[in-house]
Amino acid sequence: MPAWLQAPAPQPPSLPGGYGLALLQSLLALAAICILAWVVLRWSAQRRLFGAGAAARIRVLERVFLDGRRVLYLVRVGDRTLLLGAGESGPPAVLATLEGVEDLTVPAPVPPRRFGDVLRAFGGRKTETNAGAAHDAREEA
Repeated sequence: MPAWLQAPAPQPPSLPGGYGLALLQSLLALAAICILAWVVLRWSAQRRLFGAGAAARIRVLERVFLDGRRVLYLVRVGDRTLLLGAGESGPPAVLATLEGVEDLTVPAPVPPRRFGDVLRAFGGRKTETNAGAAHDAREEA
């Protein structure tokens, strides 16, 4: 076969920095997307874009988990207070309509814990308040 009929061997496409640079670019892009998603979610949560606002007509006053599959809800709908039961077997059911409970208010929200506090509690480190309590307990003994 003549040389001019032979096709040259295809060369694999080369990356400008090798696979290490491609991996680094992918990780940086993933980190940028995660940071952007976090910022958007925080911004929308502060402005209550995706949840019930302060003027909502339906409010969940309390939620009690009975086990992994069943939950009781105390719900205020307008001027009525309902006790709802929910489980995995079907839609929530009205268990009772409570009368004379107008003085029920929404409990004060629990302030969110900071990530560092959760890590310290998980790791068993003593914070200043825990260390002081432990010191007081030793003095009493």
